[in-house]
Amino acid sequence: MTTIRPPRPLLLALALAALAVCAIPAGARAGSPESPAAPAATPSALAQARAQARAQASLDGLAEELWQWMLDDYPELRFKEGLPVTRLPAVSYEHARANAEWAQGLLERLAAIDPAPFDAAGDHERWLTHRVMRWQARQLVGALPHFWNTFQVTPYASGFGSLLALFSQLPVTTPEERESYLDLLRQAAANAHQLAANLATRREKGILLPQPEIPLVEAVFGRLTQPPESHPLRIAPDRVADLGPEVAKAFAARVDEVLASEVAPAAAGLLAVLDDGYRAEAPAGVGIGQYPGGPDAYRFLVAYHTTLDDLTPEEIHRRGLAEVARIDAEMAELRKLLTGDDPPPSAAEFHRSLRSDPRFLACSPEGVEERLLRPIRRIEPMVDQWFAQKPKAPYGVARLDPALEGGMTFGFYDWPTPAEPVGRYYYNGSSLDQRPLVQAAALIYHELIPGHHFQVSLQTENRSLPDFRRNDFATAFAEGWAEYASGLAGEMGMYGEPYDRYGRLASEMFLASRLVVDTGMNALGWSREQALDYLRGRLLESDTQLATETLRYSVDIPGQALAYKVGAMAILDLRHHAEEELGDGFDVRRFHQAVLSHGSMPLDVLAEHIEWWIGQERRRLSRPQPR
Repeated sequence: MTTIRPPRPLLLALALAALAVCAIPAGARAGSPESPAAPAATPSALAQARAQARAQASLDGLAEELWQWMLDDYPELRFKEGLPVTRLPAVSYEHARANAEWAQGLLERLAAIDPAPFDAAGDHERWLTHRVMRWQARQLVGALPHFWNTFQVTPYASGFGSLLALFSQLPVTTPEERESYLDLLRQAAANAHQLAANLATRREKGILLPQPEIPLVEAVFGRLTQPPESHPLRIAPDRVADLGPEVAKAFAARVDEVLASEVAPAAAGLLAVLDDGYRAEAPAGVGIGQYPGGPDAYRFLVAYHTTLDDLTPEEIHRRGLAEVARIDAEMAELRKLLTGDDPPPSAAEFHRSLRSDPRFLACSPEGVEERLLRPIRRIEPMVDQWFAQKPKAPYGVARLDPALEGGMTFGFYDWPTPAEPVGRYYYNGSSLDQRPLVQAAALIYHELIPGHHFQVSLQTENRSLPDFRRNDFATAFAEGWAEYASGLAGEMGMYGEPYDRYGRLASEMFLASRLVVDTGMNALGWSREQALDYLRGRLLESDTQLATETLRYSVDIPGQALAYKVGAMAILDLRHHAEEELGDGFDVRRFHQAVLSHGSMPLDVLAEHIEWWIGQERRRLSRPQPR
């Protein structure tokens, strides 16, 4: 890894700033009648200023180095920054080990920089940078022992959707860009070969995909085995229309040749690993805890996704049970109101009626989009009363690639890029007769405004943050904010209709139940059927949706689903703490600005940051106000 130094102008500016701290202001010379004599700069003060400048320069240099590492390893970031994409990230254990070794070196250099003087000198942003960088480096180091316990080929973990999106947007205007496109296709084939080898190595270690997950993996990689004329990575004619007929035809033929001779065979080789022998050996049950090293791997993933080192799976399970009981009681009261029955119908009975109620079913993807955008239009006039800042980037909704819909319960938010400067929520448009939209308002407030789009866009648009902080998202912070925002919409009056309120409670129940079944399947020995039974009795989602959800928790990305509710509860707790500390001086707009204006961070760092902000607010409130 190349060491990146701060540019010379930055070092010079820092040195000049250090000298300025100790300089005597003009007009304040000894004996001047205009002002009292200023004390001479002491050698210790000068040394302290120089040491502070060196620490600032060192930290800025490490932040830049981390940013360059991210650009090297994440092609989506390079594309977003308008840089040429020349390679795909490696998927080998050797690559993970090299990253861990580099991160260990980064940790050692960070340890030589004391962050306390930054805060003492009013440089809170650098203090945050030090803490966030240290957390990220620790994750890279800590992840290496668990490499073989995390599958890389499942729908959520494979990055297949990101790969399709990346290739569909790469420029092919110049000869160099076209050669790069072909080379990236060859790299995709090489990665498929490596993933096949990784599957074989995991098999040797006793870590095999569970039998229920194998069809989902086959669906993802099966598309890459298709002939060129129907291959998802084939160049669309409109992308080469401006090249001229001869150039366009020649390039398309070369793409087809690489797809047929390299990409499709590599994908077929990966699927060949999942042969009859593999299936017979694969476990019928699910959960990372069943594998060698699985319990330790799950504890690492829990800490990684929640960003809280001391939160155990058992404690999360207990919190989940308590939250489920609270929400269940509220939903029962609302069912009583909606049906007029006392006692009210059971959740399962009521949800069956909602699933077939035409009021909550869309007949087409366009109907889904309208149901999602209607709540957005309702909340837009209220935003300024609750937020001091709004992102510049526009937002919208669009349908997922149908090839991805079978393996995903809902969809995902995709941030703005130079090629596509709109933040969009991509919804699942399949099986609409099984997707009641009573939760549409709660969902879209989570995904767009004031949820993901607000948090992500405000962070990426904030040029005062170091580049690595503008472009990195701790799961518990990002998903926690989005879930907090969905709940905040209720305070903003967005769930006035009883069914909208029920949809919000159903969304809360969905996320609270994740705390129970994710930990249940991965740490407490629950079977998938046990988890499905627990969810069926409480959730609005259909059996088709719950089937993919339970595999997501237990195979795809164990621990990730915990971050939503854990993060939201942490942010709400911090808000209540700030309200108690500041009393009548608490301003929710300023609190939201404090949470969002410094970018994503681990939850324990966020807690320290809010404590700092409360102190700043106290000082602001204690100052005499202008008459």
